[in-house]
Amino acid sequence: MEHIIGNYYGIDWIAMTGSLLFVYLIGNKKRYAFIIYIAANIAWIIVNYMAQIWPGVIVCIILIALNIRAYLKWEK
Repeated sequence: MEHIIGNYYGIDWIAMTGSLLFVYLIGNKKRYAFIIYIAANIAWIIVNYMAQIWPGVIVCIILIALNIRAYLKWEK
């Protein structure tokens, strides 16, 4: 089981699942998809930090800001 969970305590799996769930939900025009993607990006920040991938950390911070903007601009 350890080889499945890996070095990132399963956080990478959570991040991947959240990212894929976002794409599915946004395709169904669900506003709360942005919240899920923000949570997935926080998980990606943790994974990228643990792996010392600094551009990945920066891009995830930018994506969080863009998702907050999109959430606020979403029309009902």
